[in-house]
Amino acid sequence: MNPCALGWDNHRKFSKVSVMEQTPDGEIRAVERARLEHQDKEAMRAWLSHLDPEMPVALEATFGWPWVADLLEELGHPVHLAHPPVIRALAKHEAKTDRCDSDRLGKFQLRGILPESYLAPPEVRQRRERTRYRMALSALRTGVKNRAQAVLHRHGILHDFSDLFGKAGRRFLDDLALPEGSRQALDGCLELLDSLKVLIDEVEQWMVENLKEDDLVRLLMTIPGIGLILAHVIRAEIGQIERFPSFRHLASYAGLAPMSDDTAGREGPRHCSSACNHVLRWAFIEAVHGVGRTKGLRGFRLRQIYGRLCGQGWPKGRKNSAKVAVAHELSKLVHVVWTKRVPYTDTPPPRPGSRGGQRPTQESPTVKTTLRSDQPRHPMVRRRATVGQTLK
Repeated sequence: MNPCALGWDNHRKFSKVSVMEQTPDGEIRAVERARLEHQDKEAMRAWLSHLDPEMPVALEATFGWPWVADLLEELGHPVHLAHPPVIRALAKHEAKTDRCDSDRLGKFQLRGILPESYLAPPEVRQRRERTRYRMALSALRTGVKNRAQAVLHRHGILHDFSDLFGKAGRRFLDDLALPEGSRQALDGCLELLDSLKVLIDEVEQWMVENLKEDDLVRLLMTIPGIGLILAHVIRAEIGQIERFPSFRHLASYAGLAPMSDDTAGREGPRHCSSACNHVLRWAFIEAVHGVGRTKGLRGFRLRQIYGRLCGQGWPKGRKNSAKVAVAHELSKLVHVVWTKRVPYTDTPPPRPGSRGGQRPTQESPTVKTTLRSDQPRHPMVRRRATVGQTLK
């Protein structure tokens, strides 16, 4: 284990760094401190070049950490990304300065108590950049549409178009006789919508072309409610499914695991934690709306869960609780489809030994359960044998 660690307190224009050393008797002290200006990248490289390249770096996951992590990894330093809320809780009653923050990060790294966040590799960050960029463009498009609708409301203009900004709706908007100021505002909104559509189409075109080489996105699209856009968002936000040992960890990361609030025998209301990946939770909730629009047997079990919790169908009852419950089930399906690399099916294959299995053949005999004469009749201690075989 390296006796030294570098604590890195990152800011927008500069960083405070502290080289911390642990002595043989366990004492931790600061060996060197520095202030690195972000504008001078060469000076940063020169200062880092005199350090041991194997020295670990504790970097807090604040805004702007990716380029710092890339620079450190380029120079060979192992980077450990610290989780800010837990760092803040651990240092609640300690002094708060830039120097103290960098010293504290180095101390936590040497003591082995640094709470770490997921250090997304560059390819995952670039995938997230595209999907979040499209989300931002879609939010802008919604805002522009609302502003165009407001222009009509201010003049008492009503319409029967289901999509005011479709072909027929655009012709209606172009032919409206409005005062000069309102006409200019409406034309500007329409021009903005056209520009945003071009930018959104470019991102979606990349998503379609990426399907040829990304088998995982195609597998996620087999799940009810998850289409092209949501499959890419879920793929980008999860990054690596291996960091979630079970679907419960994934549901907690997505903020879809309701937390209890019980005390002194009183059962409080359940609520979802806000400490989660909000983009991933949005994607799963959006997928729930897609489940409600599916027809036939596809996704019937998910619609059944929603209907049971709502009481009398989709429009009534506890809609938010039902949405979270279905989104939780979708997170389970995503974990299974991703880890096993199999497409979703409404009728899963029967388990070995079940009555729903295929008929035994010479190539693949059906597995059934038998008991030895001296074996107790307990399902957890049964041995299995194939048809035509006997147990000794």
